Amino acid sequence: MAIDLMKKVTLLCPVTATQRLLKELHALGIMEVTDVFERYEDARDKLSRQEISTEVCDRELQRINLILGLVDLFAPEKKSFVQGLAPVPLLVDPQELNRVKEKFDLDAQYKIAEDLDTEYRRIERALGETENRLKDLSPLETFPVAVDKLRRLRHYRVVFGSISRQNLVSLTRTAEMPALSAWEEVVPAAVEAVGNGKKGSGAQAGKESMWVLAACLPEAEDALRKALGEHGFVEIILPQITGTVQEQIKALEGDLDELQNRVKGIAAKVAALAGHRREFLMLKAFWEDNRKLFLARTSSAHGKWIQVLTGFIRERDIPQMDDLLNKYFPTVTPCVEDPTPEDNPPVSITLSPFVRPIQMLVDLFGRPDYKTFDPSPFIMPTFLLFFGICFGDVAYGTMLTVLSLYIMRKTKPYAGIYNFARLMLYAGIATIVFGFLLGSLFGDLYAEKYLGENNLLYRLMMATQVIDPIQKPIVVLLAALGIGMFNQFYGIALKMYSALLRGDKAEALCDGLLWLVICPGFVIMIAKMFAPVPAPVFYIGLLLFFAGALGLILTQGRESSGLVGRLMTGVISLYGIVGSYGLTAFIGDTMSYCRLLALSLTTAIVALSFNMMAGLLRPIPYVGLILFVVVLIIAHIFNFLISVLGAFVHSMRLIFVEFFGRFYATGSRPFEPLGFDSKSAILHRQQ
Repeated sequence: MAIDLMKKVTLLCPVTATQRLLKELHALGIMEVTDVFERYEDARDKLSRQEISTEVCDRELQRINLILGLVDLFAPEKKSFVQGLAPVPLLVDPQELNRVKEKFDLDAQYKIAEDLDTEYRRIERALGETENRLKDLSPLETFPVAVDKLRRLRHYRVVFGSISRQNLVSLTRTAEMPALSAWEEVVPAAVEAVGNGKKGSGAQAGKESMWVLAACLPEAEDALRKALGEHGFVEIILPQITGTVQEQIKALEGDLDELQNRVKGIAAKVAALAGHRREFLMLKAFWEDNRKLFLARTSSAHGKWIQVLTGFIRERDIPQMDDLLNKYFPTVTPCVEDPTPEDNPPVSITLSPFVRPIQMLVDLFGRPDYKTFDPSPFIMPTFLLFFGICFGDVAYGTMLTVLSLYIMRKTKPYAGIYNFARLMLYAGIATIVFGFLLGSLFGDLYAEKYLGENNLLYRLMMATQVIDPIQKPIVVLLAALGIGMFNQFYGIALKMYSALLRGDKAEALCDGLLWLVICPGFVIMIAKMFAPVPAPVFYIGLLLFFAGALGLILTQGRESSGLVGRLMTGVISLYGIVGSYGLTAFIGDTMSYCRLLALSLTTAIVALSFNMMAGLLRPIPYVGLILFVVVLIIAHIFNFLISVLGAFVHSMRLIFVEFFGRFYATGSRPFEPLGFDSKSAILHRQQ
């Protein structure tokens, strides 16, 4: 069983030795520290929580984050192809980390970064203000009059705004009258168009507006504004500037250039800081880890002389803990016990290197319950089978294999990316195998019409091909449904295995074995409707169906009260409304495996289509062969990318929904021992 046996441990140690003990446990990375009061609730009256401050760690992390934020802004790191696939932490040797902690002058670097950050923020605010002022002034750039001169007028009132050309004509005719009888007061006024405004919008869409400058005596200002408003005039407040708007815009553009040059100067200085990016990341990782070590102490509790630590440890790591305590902490008393279900022990999984890559799929769905089993070894063959069928093509499988080997070579220290690449390596090999079986190599690019009569690839593919899904889709569909039914039976068998591990024989019999009896009989009965079935086989199917149905009717309602209630629940469970399974679920889940045929046909047909398109270009004189090759390269890379994604997603879906739903129980949490833990870097001892 791949799930490691866990033990819960309680350590009683002198208060003065607690900090050192935690550091040693942190260095070993074998114990997960838990809250004392969650395990021993009655200890709250006898023990006290130790108050630990993370102020130092928080301050250092804040300083480092400021530096890294500035560096990432002005000198972002160029990422390799592998780094672009997923975040890749820094590989740090412990000795290198110690040297950086002791010798690197973070204070001096922070002082430089703080000054640069302060200056940049000041420039950034000035840039924002300048850009906003330019944005406000740009619509008025052609305003011909010096704005400050208008503000200096003492004996006149000036109003500026926009009005439609049609209304402007009507307004000026009224204004030219000797006595402005159309207005409320008979007072002289001047209205002058000084430029074109913006095109109208909404109800004014399509109407051209004009900028208008109107002047009058102070006592006529109200009448002027009223008359202008009656003609659709929209007043514009002139900016508080000196000279013309155009002169002010030129001045602001000069200021903008100067500010941008200052930003470039800051970027040049930050580039020097970027040369220490590795040191900053190492220190960030150190302080992140140190902070978690401080917080681990808050999970302990202490009396006057004794400190209590609680946690979980793998059974195989107990000798290491005993050696540590005997050598350095003889006064520490350990208490090791088996966890109870109420303890909710974490789950640690140990797998062979071959199976380990598939664990990432299990973790995506959720860690298995501690009392069950890890399904990773059981889903490895099914995932590769599904993936190979969906993506089956010799050339695409070779591309995936080569790409996976390259990523594995570049990411061996990074367990997550390395294991995913290794999983894709297995999938690539499965794709090659099914590519030969289904007769696909870049679709039909090996055909005689492309590579010549009786070519080597054609002979090889014809010799290994078992079936062509395009020519015989019904046969492949039946095979897909057969795989689906087998996988359903496989999942039910694993459900029985899980129940037996928990010691629940009733569940293994009633919710497992009986379904393995009724489902094959149901399949034989359904098959009779579509194809001739030998009479003995059909009668065996009837016997299996009715025997399984009777058993399910009698047992699926075993938790209900009353005989009638139990029997009714049992009958309904056959359909699948209640109970652990159902015939409708069996049919629906089995039909889902039709996607194996659909994905296989999609990959092949799209490849064939691209080959035909490229083949149409080949007869073109001079450039036909070049176009043929270019189109093939681009088209098949595209098909490779979309098909590998589809094969991965749909293979996972068949496992998560149609397979895991039969037996898999999640709800546990991963085992997280106290040890160096940071997203910024991982410790890696050089060989």
